Amino acid sequence: MKRLLLIALCALTAIACDPADSPVTPNGKLTLTSKSVMNFEAVGGTGEITFDFVAEETRKAKPVTPSCSADWITKLELGTNNNVTFVVAANEGAERSATINISAGNDTIYVMVMQAGTAVVDVNFTATHLGGTYYGKFLVGGGQAEGFNYFIILSDMQPSNIKSVPDYATQYRFDIYASEGSEFNREVHIPVGTYTYDPQSSCRIGTIDGSKDCSYLFTANQEAISFRDATLVVTEDSVVAEVTTFTGELHRITYSGAPVLEDYSEPTFADVYPVSQYTDTLTFDVTGGYMYAYYRGDWFGTGHDVWFMHMIEQKTGFTGVYLIFNFIVPKSVGGFSNNEGYLGEYTLSDPTKSLDWTFPAGRLRDDSQQLNAYYMVCENGQIDMSKAAPIIDGTIKVEKQGINTVITVDGKDDAGNDVKGTFSGEVRELEDQSNINK
Repeated sequence: MKRLLLIALCALTAIACDPADSPVTPNGKLTLTSKSVMNFEAVGGTGEITFDFVAEETRKAKPVTPSCSADWITKLELGTNNNVTFVVAANEGAERSATINISAGNDTIYVMVMQAGTAVVDVNFTATHLGGTYYGKFLVGGGQAEGFNYFIILSDMQPSNIKSVPDYATQYRFDIYASEGSEFNREVHIPVGTYTYDPQSSCRIGTIDGSKDCSYLFTANQEAISFRDATLVVTEDSVVAEVTTFTGELHRITYSGAPVLEDYSEPTFADVYPVSQYTDTLTFDVTGGYMYAYYRGDWFGTGHDVWFMHMIEQKTGFTGVYLIFNFIVPKSVGGFSNNEGYLGEYTLSDPTKSLDWTFPAGRLRDDSQQLNAYYMVCENGQIDMSKAAPIIDGTIKVEKQGINTVITVDGKDDAGNDVKGTFSGEVRELEDQSNINK
């Protein structure tokens, strides 16, 4: 889901206007009394936001401060009658949206400003269901993600769970990272704010995971379509998204209602850190294992190739030691035409250095799927999470010894334990998956 931004949004840029004076509020909770979504034509214009205070004596008086980082919203001024005024500039480009924040102490209200542009929306989609689940924080780069993870489904039908898609349903799926968490097994409110596409999948606050298996469109014809760009704006009474596909189509998705997820939730380990429950050195020595090697092409547009390998101690019943690895290699290795292109010695990936001959640190994806580099134990196809350990540092050597491929691990898990061992077996399944659209 690498895409060009077609929508100018409230992003991390300079604040457009800083009011000189911030009068002190009365005791009470800051409350919006005007609309939470304000629409403007391309010619622009002026707007006014009104607010009030719900009496709560325990809340101390705090200054009111409006802010917005969009440079096309100017003259943001705090009035004397519980109001904020602003000016929206003329728009000669694509449709755009931004968020105005009005804060008083710990209270913040959000107003989404949407402005028409010259770009034509190809698909207008009204979502009747807002579903998904909350996953908390998970592992990335050897530590916890910065943002709290929510998986959101905007659809015209309600599935029974997040993995099912009813026949003829259309679903727009987004993985977002917010500044606020929720509680598991409780009603989940998506935090208000603007979320923008992140091709680096950094898990930073205010981003949409750009991985093609995390954020995408699933059509009524059961086709999965990646996003090139996406923005999601959540207010107290609506969720509005704009996405651009790789064919250049612009889609607008609108959901009217409180941003509360319908109950598609399922158990997760994604908020657990560290994942490894081991307290000492973890060792293994497997011979005669069953190995899989899948060439998956370019590693997220970095100009490097990746081989995904996984292996099980006993193929029958899928039982025993189970290892997975993503091995990043140079393009010069030859892609799938070199069906042993995974052979080599790997160190932990470092974004400040070349990715050639490296492996990304093991982590849990939002839906608790293990990624990149993991030691696990399976019993009849089920992973025992009490015996799972992400490998987040060290070296991994992949070499050929006769008909067998031998993988030697000298690494660390996320609890600081050594992970040492060898896994030997034949690569029985070899596949080119570089053209699969996930």
